[in-house]
Amino acid sequence: MEILAAVAPLVLTIESYRLTTGEEDPEELALMQLEDRERARAIDEALNLLYFLETHLAEPRTEEGPSAVVGTMDDLEALRALAAAQHGHSVADYQEGRVKAGLQFNHLINHAGDSGLYVPYDFPQSFVLGDLSLGSAVALLAELTALEPVLAERFPAAMARARALPEDDEEIAALGGPVGVWYALTRLCRSAIALDLPIQLG
Repeated sequence: MEILAAVAPLVLTIESYRLTTGEEDPEELALMQLEDRERARAIDEALNLLYFLETHLAEPRTEEGPSAVVGTMDDLEALRALAAAQHGHSVADYQEGRVKAGLQFNHLINHAGDSGLYVPYDFPQSFVLGDLSLGSAVALLAELTALEPVLAERFPAAMARARALPEDDEEIAALGGPVGVWYALTRLCRSAIALDLPIQLG
């Protein structure tokens, strides 16, 4: 199963809802915005309660960043296994709570991966809010940066191709394998942080 992702706001302006949905009824448009705003406000409140962060995910926005096919769940699991091994653990150790909270790579490993959000704020531990998996794009980027030399040693040819791709290319190339997941997530995190927008998966 392919993992889809996009850097995009959780709450749009009324005009953006009209353009993206084709809906013309002002009451329906206002209801769409209200539902999304309530969901985003719950995330803002959770981040404040858990990590004392002042966030603004509930503010209507019009900008968007790139979207991408990140890879497959198998590719993601292969990348997670490499990450977990850097600390002498397995993916199961992370996901079953046998490692200390906040250990490096928890945003990569303990996040749902194929759904949920990575928000453009820094906090130590990914978590679940209701049925929504939440991670930090800032922390995930740091984890991916730490994995770069590991991947370069294990997959030199694929990493050479990834590094040769232009940074300002609007399209996120599909490279495949764990390097492809690494590349797509790295590009998405950088965009999310630069635009102050979440990565939406699924």
